[in-house]
Amino acid sequence: MAGELSIQSTLSRAIVPVMNVSQLVYCLLELRPAETLSNVALPLNLCLALDHSGSMGGSKIESLRDATMLVIDMLQPQDYISIIFFNNKTEVAFPSQQVGDEHRRNDLKTRISRLTAGGGTNMAPAMEAGLVELRKQMPVGVGAQGSGGGVNRLVLLTDGITEKEKKCLEQTDNAARLGIPITALGIGKDWNDKLMQEIGQRSGGEADYIASPDRIRTHFARTVQQMQAVALQRASLRVRPALGIDVRSIYRAHPLISRLNAGRVGERDLEATLGEIERGHGQTLIVEFVVPSRPAGSYRVAQVEVEYDVPQQGMARQQAGLDVLLTYAHDPSTVPPPNPHVMNLVEKVTAFKLQTRALEDLEAGNIPAATQKLRGAMTHLLNQGDTELAATIQEELSNLEKGKVMTSEGRKTIRFDSGKTVRLDNVAK
Repeated sequence: MAGELSIQSTLSRAIVPVMNVSQLVYCLLELRPAETLSNVALPLNLCLALDHSGSMGGSKIESLRDATMLVIDMLQPQDYISIIFFNNKTEVAFPSQQVGDEHRRNDLKTRISRLTAGGGTNMAPAMEAGLVELRKQMPVGVGAQGSGGGVNRLVLLTDGITEKEKKCLEQTDNAARLGIPITALGIGKDWNDKLMQEIGQRSGGEADYIASPDRIRTHFARTVQQMQAVALQRASLRVRPALGIDVRSIYRAHPLISRLNAGRVGERDLEATLGEIERGHGQTLIVEFVVPSRPAGSYRVAQVEVEYDVPQQGMARQQAGLDVLLTYAHDPSTVPPPNPHVMNLVEKVTAFKLQTRALEDLEAGNIPAATQKLRGAMTHLLNQGDTELAATIQEELSNLEKGKVMTSEGRKTIRFDSGKTVRLDNVAK
Protein backbone atom coordinates (compact mmCIF):
# COMPACT_ATOMS: atom_id res chain seq x y z
CA MET A 1 0.00 0.00 0.00
CA ALA A 2 1.05 3.56 -0.63
CA GLY A 3 2.33 5.67 2.25
CA GLU A 4 0.94 9.08 1.27
CA LEU A 5 -1.99 8.70 3.70
CA SER A 6 -2.08 7.35 7.24
CA ILE A 7 -5.25 6.08 8.90
CA GLN A 8 -5.65 5.72 12.65
CA SER A 9 -8.71 4.22 14.31
CA THR A 10 -9.87 4.64 17.91
CA LEU A 11 -12.99 3.00 19.30
CA SER A 12 -15.24 4.62 21.88
CA ARG A 13 -14.87 1.28 23.69
CA ALA A 14 -12.06 -1.04 22.65
CA ILE A 15 -13.39 -3.63 25.11
CA VAL A 16 -17.10 -4.28 25.65
CA PRO A 17 -18.79 -6.64 28.12
CA VAL A 18 -20.38 -9.87 26.95
CA MET A 19 -24.12 -9.19 26.85
CA ASN A 20 -27.24 -10.78 25.40
CA VAL A 21 -28.12 -7.63 23.41
CA SER A 22 -26.55 -5.57 20.64
CA GLN A 23 -24.29 -2.67 21.62
CA LEU A 24 -23.41 0.69 20.07
CA VAL A 25 -19.72 1.38 19.34
CA TYR A 26 -18.29 4.51 17.71
CA CYS A 27 -15.12 4.39 15.62
CA LEU A 28 -13.01 7.53 15.17
CA LEU A 29 -11.02 7.47 11.92
CA GLU A 30 -8.25 10.06 11.54
CA LEU A 31 -6.90 10.50 8.00
CA ARG A 32 -3.60 12.38 7.64
CA PRO A 33 -1.54 13.05 4.50
CA ALA A 34 2.13 12.16 4.81
CA GLU A 35 4.53 14.90 5.96
CA THR A 36 6.49 14.45 2.73
CA LEU A 37 3.61 16.20 0.95
CA SER A 38 3.62 19.19 3.30
CA ASN A 39 5.65 21.56 1.14
CA VAL A 40 4.13 20.82 -2.23
CA ALA A 41 1.38 23.20 -3.40
CA LEU A 42 -0.93 22.41 -6.31
CA PRO A 43 -1.84 25.06 -8.89
CA LEU A 44 -5.15 26.76 -8.08
CA ASN A 45 -8.03 27.34 -10.47
CA LEU A 46 -10.38 29.76 -8.72
CA CYS A 47 -13.51 31.57 -9.88
CA LEU A 48 -15.29 34.23 -7.81
CA ALA A 49 -18.98 34.79 -8.67
CA LEU A 50 -19.90 37.98 -6.84
CA ASP A 51 -23.29 39.59 -6.27
CA HIS A 52 -23.25 43.35 -6.85
CA SER A 53 -27.02 43.94 -6.76
CA GLY A 54 -28.47 47.11 -5.25
CA SER A 55 -28.65 45.64 -1.74
CA MET A 56 -24.85 45.14 -1.83
CA GLY A 57 -24.29 48.91 -1.64
CA GLY A 58 -22.35 50.75 1.04
CA SER A 59 -20.04 48.78 3.33
CA LYS A 60 -20.87 45.47 1.64
CA ILE A 61 -19.50 46.45 -1.76
CA GLU A 62 -16.52 48.20 -0.16
CA SER A 63 -15.66 45.09 1.86
CA LEU A 64 -16.20 42.89 -1.19
CA ARG A 65 -13.73 44.93 -3.24
CA ASP A 66 -11.19 44.76 -0.41
CA ALA A 67 -11.61 40.98 0.05
CA THR A 68 -11.27 40.32 -3.69
CA MET A 69 -8.03 42.30 -3.81
CA LEU A 70 -6.76 40.23 -0.88
CA VAL A 71 -7.43 37.03 -2.85
CA ILE A 72 -5.37 38.37 -5.75
CA ASP A 73 -2.48 39.09 -3.36
CA MET A 74 -2.67 35.57 -1.86
CA LEU A 75 -2.52 33.71 -5.17
CA GLN A 76 0.74 32.62 -6.77
CA PRO A 77 1.76 33.84 -10.27
CA GLN A 78 0.97 30.43 -11.81
CA ASP A 79 -2.53 30.25 -10.28
CA TYR A 80 -5.59 30.94 -12.42
CA ILE A 81 -8.39 33.33 -11.47
CA SER A 82 -11.65 34.35 -13.11
CA ILE A 83 -14.24 36.75 -11.75
CA ILE A 84 -17.95 36.95 -12.53
CA PHE A 85 -20.05 39.96 -11.48
CA PHE A 86 -23.79 39.43 -11.31
CA ASN A 87 -27.02 41.15 -10.40
CA ASN A 88 -30.02 40.49 -12.62
CA LYS A 89 -27.42 40.26 -15.43
CA THR A 90 -24.12 38.36 -15.60
CA GLU A 91 -20.77 39.87 -16.58
CA VAL A 92 -17.57 37.89 -17.07
CA ALA A 93 -15.41 40.67 -15.67
CA PHE A 94 -12.15 38.68 -15.85
CA PRO A 95 -11.98 35.60 -18.07
CA SER A 96 -9.78 32.83 -16.67
CA GLN A 97 -6.14 33.93 -16.64
CA GLN A 98 -2.98 33.41 -14.66
CA VAL A 99 -2.43 35.92 -11.88
CA GLY A 100 0.99 36.63 -13.36
CA ASP A 101 3.29 39.46 -12.39
CA GLU A 102 2.72 42.58 -10.30
CA HIS A 103 1.59 44.57 -13.31
CA ARG A 104 -1.28 42.17 -14.00
CA ARG A 105 -2.24 42.06 -10.31
CA ASN A 106 -2.46 45.84 -10.20
CA ASP A 107 -4.54 45.86 -13.37
CA LEU A 108 -7.00 43.38 -11.82
CA LYS A 109 -7.22 45.44 -8.64
CA THR A 110 -7.85 48.65 -10.56
CA ARG A 111 -10.77 47.10 -12.36
CA ILE A 112 -12.16 45.63 -9.14
CA SER A 113 -12.02 49.04 -7.47
CA ARG A 114 -14.61 50.29 -9.98
CA LEU A 115 -17.24 47.70 -8.96
CA THR A 116 -20.55 49.35 -7.99
CA ALA A 117 -23.88 48.06 -6.70
CA GLY A 118 -27.19 48.04 -8.56
CA GLY A 119 -29.92 45.81 -9.99
CA GLY A 120 -31.57 42.56 -8.84
CA THR A 121 -30.24 39.06 -8.14
CA ASN A 122 -30.03 36.10 -10.53
CA MET A 123 -27.35 33.58 -9.53
CA ALA A 124 -27.83 30.68 -11.94
CA PRO A 125 -26.37 32.37 -15.07
CA ALA A 126 -23.38 33.52 -13.00
CA MET A 127 -22.82 29.97 -11.76
CA GLU A 128 -22.99 28.67 -15.32
CA ALA A 129 -20.50 31.30 -16.52
CA GLY A 130 -18.17 30.49 -13.64
CA LEU A 131 -18.13 26.80 -14.51
CA VAL A 132 -17.33 27.68 -18.13
CA GLU A 133 -14.31 29.72 -17.00
CA LEU A 134 -13.07 26.99 -14.64
CA ARG A 135 -13.36 24.35 -17.37
CA LYS A 136 -10.91 26.32 -19.50
CA GLN A 137 -8.06 25.19 -17.20
CA MET A 138 -9.26 21.59 -16.84
CA PRO A 139 -8.05 19.07 -19.45
CA VAL A 140 -10.66 17.80 -21.88
CA GLY A 141 -12.50 14.84 -20.38
CA VAL A 142 -11.57 15.76 -16.82
CA GLY A 143 -14.52 16.10 -14.48
CA ALA A 144 -15.65 14.11 -11.49
CA GLN A 145 -13.17 11.43 -12.59
CA GLY A 146 -10.21 13.72 -11.96
CA SER A 147 -9.08 17.24 -11.18
CA GLY A 148 -6.50 17.72 -13.92
CA GLY A 149 -3.76 18.15 -11.32
CA GLY A 150 -5.03 21.42 -9.85
CA VAL A 151 -7.45 22.54 -7.16
CA ASN A 152 -10.71 23.88 -8.58
CA ARG A 153 -13.21 26.04 -6.73
CA LEU A 154 -16.20 28.27 -7.45
CA VAL A 155 -16.82 30.84 -4.70
CA LEU A 156 -20.38 32.16 -4.79
CA LEU A 157 -21.34 35.19 -2.69
CA THR A 158 -24.77 36.82 -2.42
CA ASP A 159 -26.87 38.85 -0.01
CA GLY A 160 -30.30 38.38 -1.58
CA ILE A 161 -33.02 36.00 -2.71
CA THR A 162 -32.22 34.83 -6.21
CA GLU A 163 -34.52 34.24 -9.13
CA LYS A 164 -34.93 30.68 -10.49
CA GLU A 165 -33.62 28.63 -7.57
CA LYS A 166 -34.18 25.38 -9.46
CA LYS A 167 -31.73 26.58 -12.11
CA CYS A 168 -29.16 27.18 -9.36
CA LEU A 169 -29.45 23.56 -8.25
CA GLU A 170 -29.09 22.38 -11.85
CA GLN A 171 -25.79 24.28 -12.06
CA THR A 172 -24.82 22.82 -8.68
CA ASP A 173 -25.27 19.31 -10.05
CA ASN A 174 -23.20 20.29 -13.10
CA ALA A 175 -20.43 21.43 -10.77
CA ALA A 176 -20.57 18.12 -8.90
CA ARG A 177 -20.28 16.16 -12.15
CA LEU A 178 -17.26 18.27 -13.13
CA GLY A 179 -15.59 17.76 -9.76
CA ILE A 180 -15.78 21.48 -8.88
CA PRO A 181 -16.74 22.18 -5.24
CA ILE A 182 -18.71 25.37 -4.58
CA THR A 183 -18.11 27.56 -1.55
CA ALA A 184 -21.53 29.21 -1.11
CA LEU A 185 -21.45 32.33 1.07
CA GLY A 186 -24.39 34.45 2.17
CA ILE A 187 -24.00 37.87 3.77
CA GLY A 188 -26.58 39.62 5.92
CA LYS A 189 -30.05 38.25 6.69
CA ASP A 190 -32.01 38.37 3.41
CA TRP A 191 -30.80 35.31 1.50
CA ASN A 192 -31.98 31.71 1.29
CA ASP A 193 -29.80 29.80 3.75
CA LYS A 194 -31.36 26.44 2.91
CA LEU A 195 -30.60 26.91 -0.80
CA MET A 196 -27.02 27.99 -0.19
CA GLN A 197 -26.42 25.08 2.16
CA GLU A 198 -27.75 22.68 -0.47
CA ILE A 199 -25.51 24.26 -3.13
CA GLY A 200 -22.46 23.72 -0.92
CA GLN A 201 -23.33 20.15 0.06
CA ARG A 202 -24.48 18.88 -3.35
CA SER A 203 -21.37 20.21 -5.08
CA GLY A 204 -18.99 18.64 -2.55
CA GLY A 205 -18.11 22.05 -1.14
CA GLU A 206 -19.44 24.00 1.81
CA ALA A 207 -21.64 26.94 2.74
CA ASP A 208 -21.39 29.61 5.41
CA TYR A 209 -23.04 32.66 6.90
CA ILE A 210 -21.23 36.01 6.89
CA ALA A 211 -22.88 38.11 9.60
CA SER A 212 -21.18 41.42 8.76
CA PRO A 213 -19.32 42.90 5.74
CA ASP A 214 -15.98 43.08 7.52
CA ARG A 215 -15.98 39.26 7.68
CA ILE A 216 -15.96 38.76 3.89
CA ARG A 217 -12.19 39.19 3.92
CA THR A 218 -11.78 36.39 6.48
CA HIS A 219 -13.97 33.96 4.55
CA PHE A 220 -12.22 34.63 1.23
CA ALA A 221 -8.78 34.22 2.82
CA ARG A 222 -9.81 30.95 4.47
CA THR A 223 -11.01 29.56 1.14
CA VAL A 224 -7.68 30.30 -0.55
CA GLN A 225 -5.78 28.80 2.39
CA GLN A 226 -7.89 25.64 2.19
CA MET A 227 -7.15 25.31 -1.52
CA GLN A 228 -3.44 25.83 -0.94
CA ALA A 229 -3.44 23.10 1.72
CA VAL A 230 -4.92 20.36 -0.50
CA ALA A 231 -2.58 17.35 -0.66
CA LEU A 232 -4.83 14.48 -1.80
CA GLN A 233 -7.85 14.46 -4.11
CA ARG A 234 -10.76 12.24 -5.13
CA ALA A 235 -10.64 10.43 -1.81
CA SER A 236 -13.35 7.88 -1.09
CA LEU A 237 -14.08 5.69 1.93
CA ARG A 238 -15.18 2.06 1.85
CA VAL A 239 -16.34 0.27 4.99
CA ARG A 240 -16.63 -3.52 4.85
CA PRO A 241 -18.47 -4.57 8.02
CA ALA A 242 -18.07 -8.12 9.27
CA LEU A 243 -21.07 -10.46 9.20
CA GLY A 244 -23.63 -9.39 11.79
CA ILE A 245 -22.30 -5.83 12.09
CA ASP A 246 -24.56 -2.91 11.17
CA VAL A 247 -23.25 0.52 10.11
CA ARG A 248 -25.81 3.03 11.38
CA SER A 249 -24.19 6.24 10.12
CA ILE A 250 -20.95 7.86 8.94
CA TYR A 251 -20.21 11.51 9.76
CA ARG A 252 -17.33 13.75 8.84
CA ALA A 253 -16.24 15.43 12.09
CA HIS A 254 -13.46 17.64 10.73
CA PRO A 255 -12.95 20.13 9.15
CA LEU A 256 -16.74 20.61 9.41
CA ILE A 257 -19.48 18.25 10.56
CA SER A 258 -21.51 16.72 7.78
CA ARG A 259 -23.30 13.46 7.28
CA LEU A 260 -21.69 11.39 4.53
CA ASN A 261 -24.13 9.90 2.05
CA ALA A 262 -22.84 6.35 2.07
CA GLY A 263 -24.09 4.16 -0.77
CA ARG A 264 -24.34 0.39 -0.56
CA VAL A 265 -21.83 -1.56 -2.66
CA GLY A 266 -22.56 -5.26 -2.91
CA GLU A 267 -24.36 -6.97 -0.04
CA ARG A 268 -22.83 -5.17 2.96
CA ASP A 269 -20.11 -2.70 1.92
CA LEU A 270 -20.68 1.04 2.18
CA GLU A 271 -18.88 3.70 0.13
CA ALA A 272 -18.78 7.48 0.65
CA THR A 273 -17.05 10.36 -1.12
CA LEU A 274 -14.46 12.27 0.93
CA GLY A 275 -13.17 14.62 -1.78
CA GLU A 276 -10.04 16.63 -0.98
CA ILE A 277 -7.82 15.98 2.03
CA GLU A 278 -5.76 18.87 3.31
CA ARG A 279 -2.34 18.89 4.91
CA GLY A 280 -2.26 19.30 8.68
CA HIS A 281 -5.51 18.12 10.26
CA GLY A 282 -6.66 16.03 7.29
CA GLN A 283 -10.13 14.61 7.82
CA THR A 284 -11.73 13.01 10.86
CA LEU A 285 -14.68 10.64 10.58
CA ILE A 286 -17.07 9.03 13.06
CA VAL A 287 -18.52 5.63 12.08
CA GLU A 288 -21.41 4.34 14.20
CA PHE A 289 -21.47 0.53 14.50
CA VAL A 290 -24.09 -1.71 16.08
CA VAL A 291 -22.30 -4.88 17.18
CA PRO A 292 -24.11 -8.15 18.06
CA SER A 293 -23.88 -10.30 21.16
CA ARG A 294 -20.81 -12.52 21.03
CA PRO A 295 -18.75 -14.79 23.32
CA ALA A 296 -15.55 -13.47 24.92
CA GLY A 297 -12.71 -12.90 22.49
CA SER A 298 -11.38 -10.51 19.86
CA TYR A 299 -13.29 -9.93 16.63
CA ARG A 300 -12.98 -7.84 13.49
CA VAL A 301 -15.72 -5.23 13.29
CA ALA A 302 -14.88 -3.99 9.81
CA GLN A 303 -12.24 -3.39 7.19
CA VAL A 304 -11.75 0.28 6.30
CA GLU A 305 -10.18 1.36 3.01
CA VAL A 306 -9.54 4.81 1.56
CA GLU A 307 -8.75 5.40 -2.11
CA TYR A 308 -7.19 8.69 -3.22
CA ASP A 309 -5.12 10.49 -5.85
CA VAL A 310 -1.73 12.09 -5.23
CA PRO A 311 -1.66 14.77 -7.95
CA GLN A 312 1.78 16.10 -6.96
CA GLN A 313 3.26 12.73 -7.88
CA GLY A 314 0.89 11.88 -10.73
CA MET A 315 -0.47 8.83 -8.88
CA ALA A 316 -4.12 7.80 -9.08
CA ARG A 317 -6.27 5.42 -7.01
CA GLN A 318 -3.78 4.74 -4.26
CA GLN A 319 -5.06 2.81 -1.24
CA ALA A 320 -4.64 2.77 2.53
CA GLY A 321 -6.60 0.66 4.98
CA LEU A 322 -6.86 -1.06 8.32
CA ASP A 323 -8.91 -3.55 10.33
CA VAL A 324 -11.13 -2.33 13.16
CA LEU A 325 -10.92 -4.84 16.03
CA LEU A 326 -13.10 -5.16 19.15
CA THR A 327 -12.66 -7.31 22.26
CA TYR A 328 -15.55 -8.85 24.25
CA ALA A 329 -14.78 -9.52 27.94
CA HIS A 330 -16.61 -11.77 30.43
CA ASP A 331 -15.51 -9.79 33.48
CA PRO A 332 -17.14 -6.31 33.52
CA SER A 333 -14.38 -5.06 35.84
CA THR A 334 -11.89 -5.36 32.98
CA VAL A 335 -13.95 -3.04 30.73
CA PRO A 336 -12.45 0.48 30.73
CA PRO A 337 -14.63 3.62 30.56
CA PRO A 338 -15.43 5.09 27.11
CA ASN A 339 -12.59 6.97 25.39
CA PRO A 340 -13.11 10.65 26.34
CA HIS A 341 -11.71 12.08 23.09
CA VAL A 342 -14.01 9.95 20.93
CA MET A 343 -17.03 10.71 23.10
CA ASN A 344 -16.19 14.42 23.00
CA LEU A 345 -16.55 14.35 19.23
CA VAL A 346 -19.62 12.12 19.36
CA GLU A 347 -21.35 14.66 21.60
CA LYS A 348 -20.57 17.45 19.16
CA VAL A 349 -21.94 15.41 16.26
CA THR A 350 -25.04 14.67 18.34
CA ALA A 351 -25.61 18.41 18.89
CA PHE A 352 -25.27 18.95 15.14
CA LYS A 353 -27.84 16.21 14.41
CA LEU A 354 -30.34 17.71 16.84
CA GLN A 355 -29.98 21.22 15.44
CA THR A 356 -30.32 19.98 11.86
CA ARG A 357 -33.46 17.99 12.66
CA ALA A 358 -34.90 20.90 14.65
CA LEU A 359 -34.71 23.16 11.60
CA GLU A 360 -36.42 20.47 9.53
CA ASP A 361 -39.21 20.27 12.12
CA LEU A 362 -39.63 24.04 12.01
CA GLU A 363 -39.97 23.98 8.24
CA ALA A 364 -42.64 21.30 8.63
CA GLY A 365 -44.47 23.41 11.22
CA ASN A 366 -43.82 21.01 14.10
CA ILE A 367 -42.86 23.56 16.76
CA PRO A 368 -43.00 21.20 19.81
CA ALA A 369 -40.61 18.70 18.18
CA ALA A 370 -38.27 21.51 17.11
CA THR A 371 -38.09 23.07 20.57
CA GLN A 372 -37.43 19.67 22.15
CA LYS A 373 -34.50 19.02 19.84
CA LEU A 374 -33.11 22.54 20.29
CA ARG A 375 -33.15 22.06 24.07
CA GLY A 376 -31.26 18.80 23.65
CA ALA A 377 -28.71 20.46 21.37
CA MET A 378 -28.27 23.31 23.85
CA THR A 379 -27.49 20.83 26.64
CA HIS A 380 -24.82 19.13 24.53
CA LEU A 381 -23.30 22.50 23.58
CA LEU A 382 -23.15 23.66 27.20
CA ASN A 383 -21.45 20.37 28.13
CA GLN A 384 -18.86 21.20 25.45
CA GLY A 385 -18.40 24.77 26.67
CA ASP A 386 -19.88 26.32 23.52
CA THR A 387 -21.80 28.99 25.40
CA GLU A 388 -22.08 31.39 22.45
CA LEU A 389 -24.07 29.08 20.17
CA ALA A 390 -26.04 27.79 23.18
CA ALA A 391 -27.06 31.38 23.98
CA THR A 392 -28.28 31.88 20.41
CA ILE A 393 -30.41 28.74 20.68
CA GLN A 394 -31.80 29.94 24.02
CA GLU A 395 -32.84 33.26 22.47
CA GLU A 396 -34.61 31.51 19.60
CA LEU A 397 -36.31 29.07 21.98
CA SER A 398 -37.65 32.06 23.87
CA ASN A 399 -39.07 33.48 20.63
CA LEU A 400 -40.73 30.19 19.73
CA GLU A 401 -42.25 29.79 23.20
CA LYS A 402 -43.79 33.26 22.86
CA GLY A 403 -45.43 32.27 19.61
CA LYS A 404 -42.96 34.20 17.49
CA VAL A 405 -40.94 32.88 14.55
CA MET A 406 -37.22 32.23 14.65
CA THR A 407 -35.22 35.27 13.55
CA SER A 408 -33.40 35.08 10.22
CA GLU A 409 -30.06 35.76 11.92
CA GLY A 410 -30.67 33.12 14.58
CA ARG A 411 -31.72 30.48 12.07
CA LYS A 412 -28.64 31.12 9.91
CA THR A 413 -26.32 31.03 12.93
CA ILE A 414 -27.79 27.72 14.10
CA ARG A 415 -27.73 26.21 10.60
CA PHE A 416 -24.10 27.06 9.85
CA ASP A 417 -22.33 27.40 13.20
CA SER A 418 -23.57 24.02 14.43
CA GLY A 419 -21.21 22.34 11.98
CA LYS A 420 -18.28 24.37 13.30
CA THR A 421 -18.61 23.11 16.86
CA VAL A 422 -16.54 20.09 15.90
CA ARG A 423 -13.54 21.91 14.46
CA LEU A 424 -10.57 20.28 16.10
CA ASP A 425 -8.40 23.37 16.42
CA ASN A 426 -9.56 23.90 19.99
CA VAL A 427 -10.26 20.30 20.95
CA ALA A 428 -7.72 18.84 23.35
CA LYS A 429 -6.17 15.64 22.12
